[in-house]
Amino acid sequence: MKLAALILGIATGAASADQAPLQAVSAVEYLPQEVLFEPSGVDDAARRIVRMRLLAPQIVDQKQFGFDVIESDFQALCESEGLRIVAESAPNAREIVVSVASEAMPFGESAPNVVQYFDLFTVVDGTCVWGGL
Repeated sequence: MKLAALILGIATGAASADQAPLQAVSAVEYLPQEVLFEPSGVDDAARRIVRMRLLAPQIVDQKQFGFDVIESDFQALCESEGLRIVAESAPNAREIVVSVASEAMPFGESAPNVVQYFDLFTVVDGTCVWGGL
């Protein structure tokens, strides 16, 4: 699948069955949920923050797939998918937020039964530098 089609699918919030899960370091598979840009409603060059929202139903099992297990995945996902999204849709972005949830949730909402993890990276010279969330 072409990257542009994948980004379009992510940007519209559609995680279709034909999209291959993203692989990182752990055994967890990540399915794209959506990409949000900040500020919203501006052209590509004005976008400063990329929010890459992913689904990983396996993380509901926090004993097997707790944050300590998937922590290194955030860096890998930022370096692979996050930087590709920046190159394609937000060339002047300064930050990439990688978020992973066990179930799809509207942006900004939470639920006690949904596991969610977030990490922040600064884009520096074409790399992801951990922001320490």
